[in-house]
Parts: sequence; structure tokens; C-alpha cells
Amino acid sequence: MKMEYGLVVFDSTHEAIKAEIIVKNAKFHARIIGTPGEIVAGCGLSLRYDLKDSTNLRKLLSDEDINYKGFYHAFRDGLKSSYKEI
Repeated sequence: MKMEYGLVVFDSTHEAIKAEIIVKNAKFHARIIGTPGEIVAGCGLSLRYDLKDSTNLRKLLSDEDINYKGFYHAFRDGLKSSYKEI
């Protein structure tokens, strides 16, 4: 099964949890997941979201002063996953 989604990667657990609360309150479809091992980050948590929301999500996090390490486009095909920074 092929799927694509977005990931926001964080340097701190505190920022990841704070971001999840803000994003859910803004009615985005997102959830916290473990950061994939292929992505180097200071924290083991990432926010998974619908790719179509990338621009609006980036603006929301900026407006709310949420610090993040980066945004990624995730590709999954069966058991194989890859990530591209966006």
C-alpha cells in the first residue's frame, strides 16, 4: 500500500507536545508519532499531518513561536519508507 504524508520534526519533546495541542485546536488532522530512524533529530517525536496542510501548518507553527527542526515529505510503499526535507 502506497501512502504519502508530512512530518514535522522537533528538537525537543516539549515543543512537539505543544505543537500537537495547538495544531489539533486549529482543527488540523495530525498526531504525534516516533521520529523515523532515518531522520536525525534531537527528540524522538514528530508530528504526522496531511501534506495538503503543509503551508498552513508551517504558518501556524511560526505564528505560535513553535520551534521545529524541519518539515518532511514521507513516502511509504509497503514496508519501505523514505523522507525528503521540504
